[in-house]
Amino acid sequence: MTLEELLYRVVRHLSLLKMWIKMQIGYGLPFKKKQDPACYVFCHSNQSCLPDLPWRHEAIPAPQYYSMPAIRNWHEEPSTQQLWPVKFFARIHFSSGNPIGDIQLAWNRSRLQDLVTLGLAANLTNNSHTQHQLTQQIEAALQSWLDSNPWLFGIHYISTMECALRLISICHAFDLIRNNQVSTQAWQNLVYLVHSHAYFIRRRLCLYSYAGNHTIGECAGLIYAGVLFPEFPDANEWSLIGLCHMEREASIQILEDGGNREQSFRYLALIVDLCGLITMLLKHHNRPVPNVIEQAWQRGSAFLQAFASSPDYLPAVGDSDDGYALSPYLQLSWKNDNKIDHAPGYPLQIFSPSGYSKISGTVNHGMMRFSHGKLGIASGFGHGHADALSVCWDIDSQPILVDPGTYLYDKEPHFRHYFRGTAAHNTVVVDGRDQALQNHKTSFGWLQPYTANLVWHHQNFNGRIVLLANHNGYSDIEVLHWRALIYDHTIGWIVWDRIEGKGKHHLAMHWHIDAPLDLLAQRILIRQEENLWSIHFTGGTPRLYHGNADLPLGWIARKYGFREAINTIKIETEAHLPHEFLTIIRLIPENPKEFSINDELITVLRQKCTQ
Repeated sequence: MTLEELLYRVVRHLSLLKMWIKMQIGYGLPFKKKQDPACYVFCHSNQSCLPDLPWRHEAIPAPQYYSMPAIRNWHEEPSTQQLWPVKFFARIHFSSGNPIGDIQLAWNRSRLQDLVTLGLAANLTNNSHTQHQLTQQIEAALQSWLDSNPWLFGIHYISTMECALRLISICHAFDLIRNNQVSTQAWQNLVYLVHSHAYFIRRRLCLYSYAGNHTIGECAGLIYAGVLFPEFPDANEWSLIGLCHMEREASIQILEDGGNREQSFRYLALIVDLCGLITMLLKHHNRPVPNVIEQAWQRGSAFLQAFASSPDYLPAVGDSDDGYALSPYLQLSWKNDNKIDHAPGYPLQIFSPSGYSKISGTVNHGMMRFSHGKLGIASGFGHGHADALSVCWDIDSQPILVDPGTYLYDKEPHFRHYFRGTAAHNTVVVDGRDQALQNHKTSFGWLQPYTANLVWHHQNFNGRIVLLANHNGYSDIEVLHWRALIYDHTIGWIVWDRIEGKGKHHLAMHWHIDAPLDLLAQRILIRQEENLWSIHFTGGTPRLYHGNADLPLGWIARKYGFREAINTIKIETEAHLPHEFLTIIRLIPENPKEFSINDELITVLRQKCTQ
């Protein structure tokens, strides 16, 4: 830790102490619950103060059927129905092992993004009665939240980013209903929330080694408050500080190829949308837009669209809490009716800075994604998963070979360790160990990261596309894992693994399959809609697992907080190194063309491994 960061942490801690003292004595804070909303343009303008955003209107619930999800208590952990304490937030124990549950499940509701949905629904109808009902729901929800969450008390002040996302959501919700006879009390509540949250965020920014997606969210919240409420005494400072730090972090967190430094597609989508929201906000108010922020939005958007046709189909790579910058209905970083490019001229795309490659086969063969990047952000590598050399396979946006996702952060540590570990990914486990060492004192840290490298690739090796990579996650036991992903349009997909080292080791290759299957000796049959696929294995003995809670193995988390059983094939062997696995994936009826471990290409790959 540098001296500069140490001083910042001291100042941050003293700022918290100062805020707590002011709150206790009831003197010295610049915001009040009762402020005249007429003093703020945002509260009395008949014109929208926020830009017109691209929404997926067809997915927004019909106004007459939508209502705010019932929340009995803002401090309830919904899966355990236990209540988090309402006390000074810094004294609440919320990390793994706490007696309440997973704090993220309560945080997600308090982002108040459901209020944006209510506002969108109100704009979809001309029925004044329905509009009035939806407006009343928004007002009541905000009043309820403020009554239940005194400033600095409770879990919803622990994460500064959560405060920022809440600030952004409430501004958009009220902007959508501003002409629906919003009450004076509701406008007062809005002003109070924005002012108190921005004041808090400014003094609790995640900087230096804390920096990550949280920093970009916090900066976005400051910019929103500063631009939309210039009447606040600190508005100009909020805007300047927010833009300064956001410029720096956008260039760091969103890599040159548009990928994510944290190795999480969902968190990438969140910060890319935040960069887009800030770009559009500044343009709407005729303010200069920093090129760094707008360009980060553009390259991040291009990267996301290379792997997913919409936010609904984002790969489940790395951590995800299912969160959004603003709303699940926002289409800000995706083109309308975007289709993943399967053009014959671009079957291979390599994103070197991010460490991902994509091979697009014919329409029937789908697309495979190959992971050969870093574990995440040093030094903690918090949101990364140990998935080096993992491959995932989609056909027409339907995942077949899958990344099982995240599940939970701070509850059921047995499953937290599994979902981010190597066995939960389509790669090889050596001696039952993860590729990196998990820090069991936290739900996020890694102690020994690996290095993965794309060593060689060929666009047309005798009609085949070839990628060859390795990782050193088992270097402490002198083991090196090589993997080649091969596409042959006359056969299908081929995965070749070579594990080099000395001595005898237990090797286990995993395939997580989100489709019905039959296990037949050394191959499986997969049913994918009207197609039947064969996956043939050599190099070990396959065994099927489905929802095994003890290991654990055979699980998927399609949504944060929920897990369900899935088919996992584990191919095991005890072998003296070097050892090789070969996996061939092809349509039935099979093309008579064969591929074996003695193919000329395998000989070339072995030579590449020795160079």
